[in-house]
Amino acid sequence: MTDPRHALGAAAESFVADWFARRGYRILARNWMARGGELDLVVARGDVVAFVEVRSVSRRWLASPTVTVTPRKQARVAAAADQYLRANGLDPARIRFDVAGVVQDRGDWLLELVENAFVPAWSF
Repeated sequence: MTDPRHALGAAAESFVADWFARRGYRILARNWMARGGELDLVVARGDVVAFVEVRSVSRRWLASPTVTVTPRKQARVAAAADQYLRANGLDPARIRFDVAGVVQDRGDWLLELVENAFVPAWSF
């Protein structure tokens, strides 16, 4: 039996990946596993690589699912991003960390994208 939360998360990630692709981004990775974490999506357009954390809820019970990305989660995503860049020999001109909040409400998908949602300490 499939966990409904896992199914919702996977569907939300697919929705967000399609959203980025329709806007000219290349999908570099989905669910990339790193030591101590995972990257939901890695997308690129031009000289920018974006690491996208996808958060989803099945009903509108939060102001936004984006608020659930804690400092601890930010650190895990940043560490995974560092591993991804090293593993793939990438040194992009610019990187950013986005958070995509997805709400499935009565069959509709609602997306809130926060570009540059956080800056990891190692980027200074």
